[in-house]
Amino acid sequence: MFRRDSIYRFLNLQTGEGKTVLLFVVYSLLMGGAVALFFASTTSLFLINFERTQLPIAFIASGSLVYVLGLAVQYLRRKASFLRVNGYLLAFMLLSVAGLLVASASFQNKWVYFALYLWNRVFVFIHGITFWATAGRVFNFGQTKRLLSFISTGDVIASMLSYFSVPLLLTFVSTDDLLDMALVLLVLCVLLMTYIYKRFQPQLTTELPEKAAEKPVAETVAMVSKSYESLLSTLALLTVFGLIYVEFMFTIQSKEVFPNKELLAGFLGIFFGICAVIELFVKSFLYNRLLSAYSIRAGIVMLPVALLVSYSLGAVYGTVYGTTSFFFALIALSRFFLSSVRRSISEPAFQVLFQPIPAAERTLIQSRIEGGPKAIGSILPGIILLILTSFSFITLVHLSYLFLAVLIFWTVVSFRIQPEYRATLNAAVIRSATLAYKKVIGHNLVRPTAERSLSSAQAFSSMLRLAESDNPDDRALAATELGYSGRYYAYTHLLRLLHDDHPLVRKAALSASGALRKPELWPRLFEHLLDEQYRDAATSALLSIGDAVIPSLSRFFTHTVLSTKQQVHIVGIINEMGGEAAIRFLRARINHPVQAVRDAVFEGLNHLNHRATVLERPHILLQLDEQVGLLVWLTAARLDLDSFPRNAPMINALRQEKNIVIPKVFNLLATLYGDNRFDLISQLITRENDEIKSYLIELLGTALPEEVKDRILPLFSDISFAERLRKSSVSHPQQQLSIEERLHDIINKDFNKLTHRLKAVALRELLVWHENDPTAILVANVTSPDELIAETAFYVLKVLNPTRFGELHRILALQSDSDRYRLASRVNGFQSEAELLLYRSEQLEIEENNTQLKSI
Repeated sequence: MFRRDSIYRFLNLQTGEGKTVLLFVVYSLLMGGAVALFFASTTSLFLINFERTQLPIAFIASGSLVYVLGLAVQYLRRKASFLRVNGYLLAFMLLSVAGLLVASASFQNKWVYFALYLWNRVFVFIHGITFWATAGRVFNFGQTKRLLSFISTGDVIASMLSYFSVPLLLTFVSTDDLLDMALVLLVLCVLLMTYIYKRFQPQLTTELPEKAAEKPVAETVAMVSKSYESLLSTLALLTVFGLIYVEFMFTIQSKEVFPNKELLAGFLGIFFGICAVIELFVKSFLYNRLLSAYSIRAGIVMLPVALLVSYSLGAVYGTVYGTTSFFFALIALSRFFLSSVRRSISEPAFQVLFQPIPAAERTLIQSRIEGGPKAIGSILPGIILLILTSFSFITLVHLSYLFLAVLIFWTVVSFRIQPEYRATLNAAVIRSATLAYKKVIGHNLVRPTAERSLSSAQAFSSMLRLAESDNPDDRALAATELGYSGRYYAYTHLLRLLHDDHPLVRKAALSASGALRKPELWPRLFEHLLDEQYRDAATSALLSIGDAVIPSLSRFFTHTVLSTKQQVHIVGIINEMGGEAAIRFLRARINHPVQAVRDAVFEGLNHLNHRATVLERPHILLQLDEQVGLLVWLTAARLDLDSFPRNAPMINALRQEKNIVIPKVFNLLATLYGDNRFDLISQLITRENDEIKSYLIELLGTALPEEVKDRILPLFSDISFAERLRKSSVSHPQQQLSIEERLHDIINKDFNKLTHRLKAVALRELLVWHENDPTAILVANVTSPDELIAETAFYVLKVLNPTRFGELHRILALQSDSDRYRLASRVNGFQSEAELLLYRSEQLEIEENNTQLKSI
């Protein structure tokens, strides 16, 4: 087990992904071998049989061929399913390569070699729109970002072995025989991809956009913007343009150095083999670290920047010293960048840019880009090179300066696509949330609207007579009318009604006090906030008054002994009132000693769009660090209790605790940095939806500032619990505990940090996990002021140590009128765990969840 976990961790795999990833790695391995052998042999055959002036013609022809294929694929995508079109493409690739090899063996004509050289682009085109599109549908967004680079390592390993073996193979077989070996590998690729299509048919079957268009607007909005697609197309065009341009210069130089076809094929094999070794190293050790540290932008920008450096050096050197061996080395370095950096970093990162696009539209866009901009990326440099090389005075140095201008434009586009990517990601989150839940989460408190029974023109004397009536309905009516009487001294009569013994009358008086807005009534409204029976009515009355009451309510909050629940409720009222007075009240309490109150304060500050001042930032950062530390601690607890079933009450309680802490973290982030994306992430990230969660994690990576990114992002990333703890170990180290030790740790955790529910569940688990006597910890918790914890502790003590429970019960009997004695007596009569408050609350929650699932 340890060995498999270690391998998974090294490969950045999660449980359950191994078999799926293996299929794609094997396919990548076979296709990589086929492409490498085909490229090395066809390039060698082309260069030996044709002059350098015909190389641009080949680029133009291959681009034109791919463009025509792209138009055909776009037509087929609109008419047939994803699986059917991909099947056609694979069959076409296999049959066309086989036909060309038969023609090569039969005719020995150099134009057959020309056609074979063109088919390198067909290989890349079909592989691009079948393999990458298939992987993008099988894996979700987070998996795509994390695994695509690893999946393509099969391609790298195959390329490395194939390129290095070319010089050895050529001692036994001819260059033409390498093509037959490539065909065999291609047959295996087609068979394996057919199996993948059958195994993952549900994920790969999506409706066509034409059918989607028949759906309501709410389900089709937020598709990819034209500007984003244009930038993707431009980026794809420039990548192929750069590859063709550098390939031309590299090929010309290589042919001058190695005029023999076997020597040239051997050199190309060794050169691209070295590139493959470095590519494998980058994919295995650097890719995920690079993207974790610098996000997708690093993968997109790195290639044009690297080429800009190498070509700048080459152009300057060539101007001074000419096209000597060092100039060739710099061109070879650029070709290395286009082989290793492009394939290991830029290409996987570029594929991630497609993931926020809806699946059906994504497939069409990928097809358009592969067949359009990428094809033009072959044609355009071919035309430019054909024209320029027709002038004898144009040298490779001149061509270098021209390419520098292209590289500058390429770099600008790479930076410009970053904000468009974030906007598309935002749209993907909103789209997925809308389709999944069809609702918007809002605030619980709503400002009340006053209702009236009689006209305010009722004679004041009549109101007073009703207020003296023995009928509570009359007194309630009088209270309501007094609120709208307009008389200055009406409040004196309401004060008496606020002491009425009948709840209906008192609630009507509370509502009228809010309508009257007299400061003389406010202290009585505040007092009613402390009474559970009248709290809602008093709250509505205060909200009717508005922010004018905040200074008085603030003094009441400060000078009255209140429970935590009452303090939190008052903070919520002031938050709902809003305004500058509310913000001043909340800002003055960001360091309140009670955690629950601080949480309500920061929720209010975020709700009122307050952004931290310079003096507040250190305090809020400290609060953020505490909440992040609690998330790390919950992760450690989840890992220690990993042997529990996924839906065990203990695991559910830990999950609920985490879902309580997460919004607190994002409230603090929103208050610190003023980014409303944190509110959206906070509302959706706890939802059990892999697609939404994947988008949100990527969105979070773009939203988090660098000063907190390393501490927060690992806790939400698509990695194992152990890996999350490892990445958090510098700022929040955790101990690995046994199950019993972890349960004790949860029970003894500061009450200010955890819910009573989690502690109660941990106490109940001691029924099973009690290798050491838990009597002391149980006795300590029977004195808890929380009934849920005390009852659970009593019950577990009764089951595990009935003698100590009996002794405790007899001692409590000395105070037979105490709540603790009544609770112990109630537990003494329990026959099973099902009578616990904890058990009944869990069953009620299960019923509510089932009801919600049925209503969706």
